[in-house]
Amino acid sequence: MKEKGHRAPHRCYECGDGRCLPPLQEDPEHPSAGVSRSSTASMCRRTSFRRSPTPCSRGAEGPVMKKIRHYVAITAIVMAALYPVATQAQILPRTSDNRAMLPDDWLLGRGRAHHFQTATAPVPSTLVFREPRGQEIEIVKRAQQLFANSESKSFALINGNEVVWVGYKAPASNNSRFMSMSIGKTVTAMAVGAAMCEGHLMPFTRVNELVPELADTHLGKSTVTDLLRMSSGTQEANSDSSIETPDQANDIHAGRMSLLDLLRTERASSQYRGLFSNRQPGEYFSYVSTDPITLAVMINRATGSTYAKYVEQRVLIPAGIARPGIVGQDHFGYGQGAGNVRLTMEDWIRFAVWVKASSLKNDCFGDFVRQATRTQISNRSRTFGRAFGGYGYQIWTDNLRSTRDSFWASGYGGQRIGWNRSNNRIMVVFSNVENYMDELYRFYADWATLR
Repeated sequence: MKEKGHRAPHRCYECGDGRCLPPLQEDPEHPSAGVSRSSTASMCRRTSFRRSPTPCSRGAEGPVMKKIRHYVAITAIVMAALYPVATQAQILPRTSDNRAMLPDDWLLGRGRAHHFQTATAPVPSTLVFREPRGQEIEIVKRAQQLFANSESKSFALINGNEVVWVGYKAPASNNSRFMSMSIGKTVTAMAVGAAMCEGHLMPFTRVNELVPELADTHLGKSTVTDLLRMSSGTQEANSDSSIETPDQANDIHAGRMSLLDLLRTERASSQYRGLFSNRQPGEYFSYVSTDPITLAVMINRATGSTYAKYVEQRVLIPAGIARPGIVGQDHFGYGQGAGNVRLTMEDWIRFAVWVKASSLKNDCFGDFVRQATRTQISNRSRTFGRAFGGYGYQIWTDNLRSTRDSFWASGYGGQRIGWNRSNNRIMVVFSNVENYMDELYRFYADWATLR
């Protein structure tokens, strides 16, 4: 019990913005409760900024603030242990203002000597080139203006197999082969669909069933469906979604390391451990190159072919390509399933038309493509694909900045293929810098609404 005339020590209360409040009176009806939280919050709201805030001394710090500071300190230590600085590495180039960039020697390059050069279709798919008509005329004029004022190198508008307009910007031409970047993930998905329809893979085939080298890893627990949906639950490595270090990238290019060796590293195959929970396969969407690279390795093991050869035979030739393409692979025959396919613009158009046509067929592969192009998992974090609310099978869905029934193949630096479920209007774009995508998505919404 307090003695008469004894004053309780002054206590200090901090607002969320760092200001220190003067001592508050205790609630006279409930003196044992001290100062109510509502009173403190109210005072924080009313306190003026006219005078400089008075800092609370360490000795006056209340128990709540001590707990908060302790929690922040522990969190910082834990986060530093779980996510070292290496996780912020960047393998792919960026502009000075931090935009995703693909220079001409990447976008239009010829690949490496050990990459696979494809055959062509015995009878290439027919493309009909025609002039725009009716409402298309104004839309095409807008496309030409957007093309001229952007970092796009080639831009095409298609309706069915009719090419309504296509443009090129030097040094690109109709002879150039454009690098897919992550559009290649969609190519990988189509190859997986073909392998499933041929009975080589099943939706619930686990990685460790085909790749025993990954049997004792978290990655080995994932199924084909988990990988298609980017939900293996493995570590997020680099800030550009790649998983290799610069030294590992050099070793892969030089033939000192395979893509399977890369997947076996703890950096690629270990479980993502969060502050409050660890990710299990199939639970959480996380855009990382581990998953499509693993699918490419599984294609090797399941089909007895290499990824590149299987893509040629089951995707590119059925799509009717007219010119030889290039499919990226390492020196050991493991494919770059995360994205390294090079085709001419006209053959990318053929691929886009084939995907749409396949989605309309009543067969096994048609069923797969329809599933692939619908949301299979939510893109909750928006760390990647900020315009998209969902993800299918290596395809982005639910575009919040375009027509919502559209689905997209999307590549680093501004490579895009846009389809929609309502009609056959398609857009294909290859770019140097990814700095006009919102405008591009809005434009596609208008193109897609034409009948």
